[in-house]
Amino acid sequence: MSQYQQPGQNHQVYIQLAPRPSTNGLAVAALILGAIGLVIGLIPIAGIFLFWVPALLAIIFGFIGISTASRLNGLNRPQAIWGVILGFAAGPASLVALLMVVAFGQAVSTQR
Repeated sequence: MSQYQQPGQNHQVYIQLAPRPSTNGLAVAALILGAIGLVIGLIPIAGIFLFWVPALLAIIFGFIGISTASRLNGLNRPQAIWGVILGFAAGPASLVALLMVVAFGQAVSTQR
């Protein structure tokens, strides 16, 4: 026996870590990007050129988030669905904003 170990003192320490909580960050990212895409799409002229980047990412992240939610018992599934909806809604919102600017421009030009 070594001088550092007393007889009968074999202690083993077991460390048990708490399980990490499951997350579905892509669903939240889809919701945020969908909202950003929709807001950018409502900007009359610049929105037609800029809305598609966050809208496309919202659609992609939303579908991945929906499939991830099915593995995580529906965690953040509504956020993923709304991210996809807002991502698809950004395009028509941008066209509506552009049509409103064109209609306003025509109304102003006919009054002169």
